[in-house]
Amino acid sequence: MVRINDFLLSDLDDFYQCFEVLMNEGYAGFPPALCEFFIKKEYSKSNFILWVERNFRKIFLARDERNNVIGFLVGDNTYGGVAFITWIGVLKEYRHKGIARELFYTYENYVKAKNAHLMELFTYDGVKGFYEKLGFLEVGRREQGFFGQSNVIMNKKIGDWDNKNIPSIN
Repeated sequence: MVRINDFLLSDLDDFYQCFEVLMNEGYAGFPPALCEFFIKKEYSKSNFILWVERNFRKIFLARDERNNVIGFLVGDNTYGGVAFITWIGVLKEYRHKGIARELFYTYENYVKAKNAHLMELFTYDGVKGFYEKLGFLEVGRREQGFFGQSNVIMNKKIGDWDNKNIPSIN
């Protein structure tokens, strides 16, 4: 049985082990040098700590019956009603079992409670169909986006914008 739960800083090593495995297997077809850059610099443990402590990112973990981290979703805590999904990953042996879908719905419920009206992500053609099944629509393409990677930009409308959601300046 798989459980989805909030990331705590005490989960960092378990989460990061899963993250490294997925990066090292060539996540999203990224070249090895880019995966190494992500692990050692851009998405280092210290950066994840900083993002969580500053409430910039929200992470959900999928755990198996032995409490091992087998998947995760990393997303923003929303800005202007938009929730951006940075990473989603499930270990190879656990794929096609609905775990990524559970992670998405958990995150969707979380951001709806924060008054988000739109979820957004960048992906690639190889998994675009998965996101379409979750209700995402392609809204654009970037042929040479971040680090020269091709991106399919997808959105999912989850509500309507309301001006009362503009934060107070007082």
